[in-house]
Amino acid sequence: SSGINAEYGVSDWVIIDSFAMRLGNAGYIHFFAKNALKYVPLFGIYWHQHGLIFVKRGNNNLENIRKQLKDKKKNNIPMMMTLFPEGTRFNPDNQPAIDKSHAYARSIDFPQCTKVLTPRITGANIFVEELGDHLKKIFDLTIAYESTNGEMLRPDTLEFLDKVKTVHVHFKQKTINEALENEGWLFDSFKDKEQMLVEFEKTGSFPSPAETNNIYSWSVYKETLLPILYTLLLCSPLAFSKRARTAWLQTVLVVPVLQLLAKPIWK
Repeated sequence: SSGINAEYGVSDWVIIDSFAMRLGNAGYIHFFAKNALKYVPLFGIYWHQHGLIFVKRGNNNLENIRKQLKDKKKNNIPMMMTLFPEGTRFNPDNQPAIDKSHAYARSIDFPQCTKVLTPRITGANIFVEELGDHLKKIFDLTIAYESTNGEMLRPDTLEFLDKVKTVHVHFKQKTINEALENEGWLFDSFKDKEQMLVEFEKTGSFPSPAETNNIYSWSVYKETLLPILYTLLLCSPLAFSKRARTAWLQTVLVVPVLQLLAKPIWK
């Protein structure tokens, strides 16, 4: 399966992971990610090994993306491919990004949106073309965060933990064939997202809500409890040992250099 989401908050990935768990796809999420994330100490290596597809701006990276997708299909890797077609988060305070989005919208005769950025369709088209016979469905997610005082939030990580009262998730699904038959499917999706988010800001809800089941079911807790305990166990020396903290800091400083030296191997 594959997921399309408007990037609205820093914590969107938490909701997407929870959604994947409800579908039985825990551990199978593969993200399109900015190429710079490849060089994040320690995590960059893990993300590469997990199968993230690192994307550079411009068309000179398209063949590399196609190659990575073909390798996944050739090796029959189960996946829930996840894509944020806007390329960056919508932020009303980031006027340069909004101006750039509106300029692109004008160039393709697309409405100038106020709640989402204009989607870039190249990446979505590539994974539909390359994985069309490997993936079964497209899940189109729209996420809205309701604060404790009833307002609509675009939370950072701390706000997500402290100020978010309810997370609202609206999703639609379609087959890969439906996407292949309609070249403008992604633009249609973002027109719908814009309308839903505008209405959500007025009403506090999405249209036609499905039955309200808690996304954090007990089965999800059982799947994640052991990894959480394992992670806490690994991190515990940092809390109690100065030597462990020093070793961690040295690792953080050295790993980026090693990653740069290994760049020809894993680009």
